[in-house]
Amino acid sequence: MAKHGFLFFLLFFLQHLHTIISLLDSPGRSLASAPEWQPMPCNAISVNPLCSSYLYVTPEGRNLSEVASDFSGNASLVQRITRLSGSEDLLVNVPCVCEAINATMTGLFHDTQYTVRKDDTPDSVNSKTFSELAMNVGDEIDPFQTERPVIFSLRALEDATSNFDGKRKIGEGGYGSVYLGFIGTHEIAVKKMKASKSKEFFAELKVLCKVHHINVVELIGYAAGDDHLYLVYEYVQNGSLSEHLHDPLLKGHQPLSWTARTQIAMDAARGIEYIHDHTKTCYVHRDIKTSNILLDNGLRAKVADFGLVKLVQRSDEDECLATRLVGTPGYLPPESVLELHMTTKSDVYAFGVVLAELITGLRALVRDNKEANKTKSLISIMRKAFKPEDLESSMETIVDPYLKDNYPIEEVCKLANISMWCLSEDPLDRPEMREIMPILAQIHLASIEWEASVGGDGEVFSGVSHGR
Repeated sequence: MAKHGFLFFLLFFLQHLHTIISLLDSPGRSLASAPEWQPMPCNAISVNPLCSSYLYVTPEGRNLSEVASDFSGNASLVQRITRLSGSEDLLVNVPCVCEAINATMTGLFHDTQYTVRKDDTPDSVNSKTFSELAMNVGDEIDPFQTERPVIFSLRALEDATSNFDGKRKIGEGGYGSVYLGFIGTHEIAVKKMKASKSKEFFAELKVLCKVHHINVVELIGYAAGDDHLYLVYEYVQNGSLSEHLHDPLLKGHQPLSWTARTQIAMDAARGIEYIHDHTKTCYVHRDIKTSNILLDNGLRAKVADFGLVKLVQRSDEDECLATRLVGTPGYLPPESVLELHMTTKSDVYAFGVVLAELITGLRALVRDNKEANKTKSLISIMRKAFKPEDLESSMETIVDPYLKDNYPIEEVCKLANISMWCLSEDPLDRPEMREIMPILAQIHLASIEWEASVGGDGEVFSGVSHGR
């Protein structure tokens, strides 16, 4: 038997999504001579496992049990990863210990035992059985130009975020915090997650590694270390849709114009439709809301935060089934609360709430004016105001006051009709996202034509409405 030690590394650039380790296959190799390799440091040498990590393994024809055996991993904890090409790789959960690299340096290792087989040579074992565990591609790969996620060193992210300075914090939630960072001339958003949130981390990683769409936030890379997990995204400059709809002036934003709102509705719908219908496997986002829709400099929308996403199989009825109740109050459909049943129609329901927010400027849950300690849902407000027999008059009573009179009431009513369709109590009565896309496109085109007809009012054409 031969003992193989795997040294965990954080690399700045990887051409493929491979594990952050290197096989020490050459006793004469000098680590100091390869400055682009950075060992994951540890404080004190120990024979006892200090951490649990994952090796990204190319099976090379081996089945799951054989891979787990080769790497002394637990087969029940192996996770499957599908590449863009359709081939399947594996994430193998393994323990790591702190060992000496030389007289002055320590690093995290994973040790495994390998039984030498007939005709094995050191080169064949290193090139086949333990192949492509790490790839040194130098500095020619630009992480902002490749579609493949990049593994960053923790030091790189600390430098990018000024050691996660509190002044750089741009978001916070149950998962952790989001920081603004800079790598060269590029702005990035770094989500710093607690190690206990590994399920959410891998949920986002597995989805965003395979999803590339203009209306879905782009994953640039990831990192691990210091008891935290990190996801690195493109920075979407204008913050969340929620910030632009709810007390925007207090948050430094001008109110959104009507045509900006119809464009945002169409963009967000495209992103949701993509993960429902145009990926190899069906995904249910499970947390569609205005704070998870981000706006760029041109007020174009991107769907974000895939930490609760559920990869689900399409049944014979072309439904996607999930069973754990997650999401945000005010956006949850009746069936998810009563029956713990989540499908793509759950995302459609939440999108109906987003449309209601675009129309009214109200939050999904609104404080009750009569009872200060109680809240009422925007859904109930919409249903109460929605009177098909006199729709224009009823809608005018709840349109966002920030729009003043700068909106085409006919298109507002059409958008309200879509919102109410999405908010149908019976999920079978709700549309699929692909059904509402052409209607949203028609509403947006008609809104642009209305905009042109008003004669070039600066407030209307700027994309925002000034004042109240």
